[in-house]
Amino acid sequence: MLKFALQEFLDDREFKNVTPNTLENYKIMLNLFLDFCVENGVVNVQDVTPNIVKKFILHSQKKGNNASSTNSKLQRIRAFFNYMIEIEVIEKNPASKIPKAKQDIRIEVFTDYHIKQMLNYYRRIKQREKVFWAYRDHTIIVTLLGTGIRLSELTSMKWSDIDFKNQTLSVFGKNRKLETIPITEKVIKELSAYKTYCEQYQRNATFKSKDDRCL
Repeated sequence: MLKFALQEFLDDREFKNVTPNTLENYKIMLNLFLDFCVENGVVNVQDVTPNIVKKFILHSQKKGNNASSTNSKLQRIRAFFNYMIEIEVIEKNPASKIPKAKQDIRIEVFTDYHIKQMLNYYRRIKQREKVFWAYRDHTIIVTLLGTGIRLSELTSMKWSDIDFKNQTLSVFGKNRKLETIPITEKVIKELSAYKTYCEQYQRNATFKSKDDRCL
C-alpha cells in the first residue's frame, strides 16, 4: 500500500542520514501527496499514474503554491518513486515526465546608493595603502557601469582594444564576434588616468597583473 511504502521510503532516507530538516520536508510533502491519492481512490503504489501526479501538482498550484514550492513537491515525489523502482515495486516512475513549473528568476542588483558607496570607498583608499588595487578596482566598476560589457569581456581586454581618440572599445562578444562599443567621456577619462598611472609605475596590466590585459 502507498501508505506503508511512503513510511518505508522515509525510513530509508533516515538510514541514509539525510538531515532532519530534509527528512521532515519529505514527510510533509509526501503525506500531502498521500492524502490527495487517497481522496482520489488511489491506495496502492502500482495504481499511481502520471495523470494522478499531474493532478496533484495542479491542485497544489491552485492552493497558492508558487513554482519553487511546486517543483520541490515534484522532486520529492520523483525521489519516492525512484526508490520504489530501486526495490522493484514498480518498473516506471509516473512522475518522471511531469514538467517542472517555470520559475521567475530574480537577479539582485546594486542600487545607486551601493554603487556610490563602493566608488567613494576606492576613492578614499587611493590616497592610502594599496593604491594600485584601489585605482584598478575603481576603474573596473566605472568601466562595467559605463559600457555594460560582461566580466569575461573585461578580463580579456587589452589597451590596444581602447580607442581613446574616437572613444570606442572593441570586445569579443557572444559567439566570439568582434563588437565596437561607444564609451562615454567619463569612462574614457577614468581609463586614461588609470593607463597613465600604470605607465608611471611601470605596470603593464590594465586590469590584470601580467601581459597587457585588463583584468
